[in-house]
Amino acid sequence: MLRSNCLAIILLLAGYLSHSQNNVIKASFTGPLAGDVNFGFEKAVNRNSSINIRLGYLDPLLSPFISEDMFTPRAYTLQEARGGISAALEYRFYLSEKNSIQGFYIAPYARYFNQDMVFSDEIENKIFTVKTNINTLGVGGQFGYQWIFNKVFTLDLYFIGAGVDYHNGNIKYTLEPQPPGFDYSMVTPHVDDVFVDIKYLHKRLKHVINEDNHTTKLPFLFPSLRMGGSIGIAF
Repeated sequence: MLRSNCLAIILLLAGYLSHSQNNVIKASFTGPLAGDVNFGFEKAVNRNSSINIRLGYLDPLLSPFISEDMFTPRAYTLQEARGGISAALEYRFYLSEKNSIQGFYIAPYARYFNQDMVFSDEIENKIFTVKTNINTLGVGGQFGYQWIFNKVFTLDLYFIGAGVDYHNGNIKYTLEPQPPGFDYSMVTPHVDDVFVDIKYLHKRLKHVINEDNHTTKLPFLFPSLRMGGSIGIAF
């Protein structure tokens, strides 16, 4: 009796696996090249479309190809880089006639990531702590192909993706210890000078002078490209 039940379970499982897979758990093998360690889950919603979700941890210093100089403004000294969240949501339309989440696909996407860094900056013999934060929300579309090997293993390559990202940056200057009655307006021309060579960013700077800090807001749009790949397990 036990043997026949086990055989029935094995046959049911084999029958299930012989049909098209509806789910994939995947890990990016290209994200870490940019300091983004992320994992994803894809689920079919009907015969030829699916939802793909990615979540990860972003820290540029984890990348073997990105150095501090590439994201440190002139006059600043990097003190600390803090990793942030990366996330993406895609709705995929598969062009294959196969009843499975494989083949060529077109996918609109939305993505989000943030990043915190701490710099130091010297102005008139005073050393300021400069805390920066950037939150980014982007939308776009991509074109790719997903293979399923032996009905279990997957290779997902998105060859080309293009969109636009909205970046919301904050740059906060503080002095420690705080001098009584210090006028933080002296920081404004210095921050302007840091970005003066990038006119698109320079004209978007918004300065806020407080009693205990100088904060500069920097909202801007920028086009983006997206490409990469992941491997996974289908079930």
